[in-house]
Formats: sequence, structure tokens, C-alpha cells
Amino acid sequence: MDEDYGFVTVEAFRAARPVVTTRDAGGVLEFVRNGANGFVCPPVPAEIGKRLDQLFRQRELAAQLGQAGAPAVAEIGWDRVVAALLEAP
Repeated sequence: MDEDYGFVTVEAFRAARPVVTTRDAGGVLEFVRNGANGFVCPPVPAEIGKRLDQLFRQRELAAQLGQAGAPAVAEIGWDRVVAALLEAP
């Protein structure tokens, strides 16, 4: 499955959770701002693991980043998505 839009990111931010993603992640990068509401890493497992470990160890930072992501997706919901899909040619 290829889900480039980033609904998992939307769901994470709506739950006030930070997102760790990679520079080649596609639509996810429309939402994630490195160091502001999550982390954007090189697509290297060790780099991703480093950020995940940081969030585990720095729970306060994880909470702050998660809270910062919520406003970025506040207007996105399934009703809006379905309406947009129905309007598409």
C-alpha cells in the first residue's frame, strides 16, 4: 500500500503526538516541520531510531511537539475529504 497523503500523520497530530518521518516521505512533509511538531530525518534507520529514542527519553519534548502539530490538521476531517473526492473530476 502506498499512502502518500499522510493520513497517519493527520491522525497522530489530532491525537497530539509528534511525528518522525523521512525527507522522502511525500505528502507527510506538508504537515511535519522539523523540530517544531516532529522530526524529518534522512531515510536511514539509525537516524529514525535516534529521533524515536530522543522522544522516548525526552517526554516533555514529545508532548510539546505533539501539541504543536494539532493546529496544523485542525481543519482536516473525513467529511471534508469525502466532499473533496466527490467534487473531483
